[in-house]
Amino acid sequence: MTSKTRHATNSLVLLLCAVAGVLLGLAPPAWSTPASLVVYVSTALLNLVCMPLLVVATLSGLRHLLSLPHPFRRIFMIGLTGTVLLLLCAQTGVLVASWGQLGWQLDDASQLELGQLVMSQTASGDTLTLAGSNPSTETNNRFYWSIPNNAFLALTSGDLAAVMFCTLVFGLAFHKQKGTLSDSTVELLEAVSRTLEKLISMVNLAVPLMVMAYAAQITSQWNPDLLRAMGSFLIGFWAVAVVLSVIMVMTLVKLGTATMLQVLQALKIPVILSLVSASPLASVPASIDSLSNRLGFSRGVVEMLLPSSTVFLRTGAALQYAMLAVFVAHLYGHQLTPMEMMTLAPVAVLAALASAGSSGIVSLGFSAVVVTHLKLPFEAALPLFAAIQLLNEGPSRLVSMLCSCVLTAIVCGGLPMERRVQNEDVKPHAPLRFVLSHQSAVVLASCVSLTAFLCLVLGIGMGLRQADNRTAFQSTPSFFLPAAMPGHIT
Repeated sequence: MTSKTRHATNSLVLLLCAVAGVLLGLAPPAWSTPASLVVYVSTALLNLVCMPLLVVATLSGLRHLLSLPHPFRRIFMIGLTGTVLLLLCAQTGVLVASWGQLGWQLDDASQLELGQLVMSQTASGDTLTLAGSNPSTETNNRFYWSIPNNAFLALTSGDLAAVMFCTLVFGLAFHKQKGTLSDSTVELLEAVSRTLEKLISMVNLAVPLMVMAYAAQITSQWNPDLLRAMGSFLIGFWAVAVVLSVIMVMTLVKLGTATMLQVLQALKIPVILSLVSASPLASVPASIDSLSNRLGFSRGVVEMLLPSSTVFLRTGAALQYAMLAVFVAHLYGHQLTPMEMMTLAPVAVLAALASAGSSGIVSLGFSAVVVTHLKLPFEAALPLFAAIQLLNEGPSRLVSMLCSCVLTAIVCGGLPMERRVQNEDVKPHAPLRFVLSHQSAVVLASCVSLTAFLCLVLGIGMGLRQADNRTAFQSTPSFFLPAAMPGHIT
């Protein structure tokens, strides 16, 4: 971590930017326009640089992974571990929401606020509807569309799932290429990857501005009545996300050789970017740098797994869908049976996989598949969760990012550690010390005295020379002077 990045991610600086963002959000709406502009520009720059980096890192990482001993065993481990993490998060959400009775027996004021929000959306004509009345048809179309037949169309459209699918297919063919041409291609990809990492490190200097813009957005959209009505869901979801994040960090400490403090220092920038950035790709480059350079996991495996798992390992979305379905069921007075609690988690996992590459309201629409599994309507509840989606996206991305890091650490098991940067944040470098002996001090004093004497002599000489020139000019006869010199007295 460079000194500029360290200063930009300083806790005090981020706290001051968050306070400034809150004040900006309380100001008139025109004042918060720069905050929206900052979010847009930062997201565009990150997507501009992160998308090529994901492609390049996945290509080189897949080649490295397939060259390791027992590659198919590791691929099977990736699939099995990813499925377990998805089911674990989804089932945790179901159990916590059911045990906490989220959405059950709301008071009259909360029910009135939720009803007014839904009715206001309907009256204004801004009702949020899902694309397609049949959830199964929408899901089938999504899966069909996610298998692209044109790589250039996938790149230009910017769909993450299609881009990663094309990259993995091309990477399998690239692994079979041998010879000098393959070696030169690997060196070219390495150079491009390092260049993109430098660009991303420059963009990450705007993290304080992103924190300020995120705080301004939340403050400007703050609705106390809505938050009080949806408070049980928000508190439950944030609490589960924090607990799962702590568990994942402890797992990383157990799987690696770093201490808890070192892991927290290494993951500081990825965590901040996951919480405040509107781009799902924002934390990927910083996560690659943290796991490979700072925590020492195999860079080849890290470069292959983190980009692909960011797109497909949507554990945060599975957690959100599961808790959302239970909350909606409780709103309608439907108590889940044990069989529904067991089958709801796999359905939430399938919906999370179907939403690969999406974010925001588009990602929220896939939760209709989970609610429809309970034979309950969802269109009326969609505006409620759309109004608080900004508060749910950050924890969801954080859980997904940490689960991707844990998956990468598990697959790296048995490989040598490649730690390059030692504990630079926990143990700062010792300050420079200048020690002078007696003889060195005498020599230094003599040099300083000689320099001062020479400067004095030089100054005296320059002064005498200027005085001589002035005297010679005054003694010059008047006929040698120009005739048209204004103000000259002869």
